[in-house]
Amino acid sequence: MLLYGCKSLILRCHFCARLKEYEIDLFHIRGREKVEYRCECGETNIIITNNNKGLSLVVNCFNCGSSHYYYLDLHTILKDYNIMYCPYGNEVFFLGSSHMAKKALLEQSIQIGNIENDSKTKDYFNNFKVLAKILGILYTLKKENKINCNCGYSQINIELFSDRIELECLNCHSVKLIFAETEEDLSVLSKKDKIILEEKNISCIDSIKEKNRDIKK
Repeated sequence: MLLYGCKSLILRCHFCARLKEYEIDLFHIRGREKVEYRCECGETNIIITNNNKGLSLVVNCFNCGSSHYYYLDLHTILKDYNIMYCPYGNEVFFLGSSHMAKKALLEQSIQIGNIENDSKTKDYFNNFKVLAKILGILYTLKKENKINCNCGYSQINIELFSDRIELECLNCHSVKLIFAETEEDLSVLSKKDKIILEEKNISCIDSIKEKNRDIKK
């Protein structure tokens, strides 16, 4: 039996919301301990490692913001069509043949890498344009190590909601809420040169709160 070793893996970047398609070379992966797949924004979306006769996958989920772990045996990997789900019932990624991947994308009229014309993504958020710009600011701050928690930990998880973005410290679980609905929300964040989470606390960056602070001054 002839085995075709290239598969398509499609998922949405957990940070910037781009839909990504990766060509997975099974023979290449089998010869290495670990392979990471990244988005243009710099974030790691999926890590694949060898596991006996199959593959172990760690996937950063766009839907819930968590990392999910999957084990796929060889029989599953070689199928033309696989959809994997997160514990909340949302689709996380597609793995299968290239022609089935293209068919699935065509049926949903989704373009790879194009978040501006991705109606599924845009409809989820209250103000997609504002949120996309805020994500860009956060990515720049994160890349420059300017998002931290005052507990001393710098590993910060980013989770997207329809009206806001939540930053969570993976050490003390403090949370910073960043509202992303209005131009005022964008303006407030654009003035920040760093973001500090408050240890074991919940705080927010809110345009209304900032406006009231300016009035008091």
